Amino acid sequence: MTKTKPILRWPGGKRRLLPKILPLITPHVCYVESFAGGLAVLLAKERSNTEVINDINGDLIALYRNVQYHLPELLREIDFALGSRKGLKDFMAQPGLTEIQRAARFLIRNKTSFGGNMDSFAVSRKNGGGGFSRESNTALLGEAHKRLDRVTIESLPYERCMDLYDSKDTFHFFDPPYLGSKIKAYDGWTEAQMCAFRKRLDKLQGNWVLTVDGSDFNRELFKDFRIEAVSSKNQSVNVRTHGEQRFKEFIITPK
Repeated sequence: MTKTKPILRWPGGKRRLLPKILPLITPHVCYVESFAGGLAVLLAKERSNTEVINDINGDLIALYRNVQYHLPELLREIDFALGSRKGLKDFMAQPGLTEIQRAARFLIRNKTSFGGNMDSFAVSRKNGGGGFSRESNTALLGEAHKRLDRVTIESLPYERCMDLYDSKDTFHFFDPPYLGSKIKAYDGWTEAQMCAFRKRLDKLQGNWVLTVDGSDFNRELFKDFRIEAVSSKNQSVNVRTHGEQRFKEFIITPK
């Protein structure tokens, strides 16, 4: 199966960790992502009998719904899009009136912002700079449209999603917000939220893989499970200003 590429630049996305994550997905009937984000894992894995993605970010879910059900209209909306600082600021001020328009402007903001942070214009001397390529995005959206066929798209609190779809034949991939993160695209979790999530893992019937930031707090909190420490390039900093930085993460699985 050809891997479908993510349509978004999503902070904390798992595209670089796919070689480590995909082999950990055990046989299952139902596959669930309670924190959908950029969908790197779902788009890369083999199809399952039942697949569910969920996120409380309404704009994110609206984009995926429109890719799934209204692709021609979405493509028409981005047909005359330009990658510009003014366009990014305009779409921040007016995110759109219809759902399709909002989905298109959300996509354009994501693709023209630095690291997908949604509000800082991407400046680059190579790779097209901060421009918006209709040709490449049309191709990405078309492939995502095919891959999202038959995928159930939810917008629920993660607890509800876990309860609805968990079973002994379910496999969960969890990528919750980073602890105390300052990422602009979404709010980081508190230690209390991470603790509450940890307690729910013991109640699951299905198997799972979890990725979290590599903090000392998380190492202690998840010490009863198998922890693999990994690092990836931090896409949320300006390399010219700060130099290349590595971001530490944990890939956690049951023992």
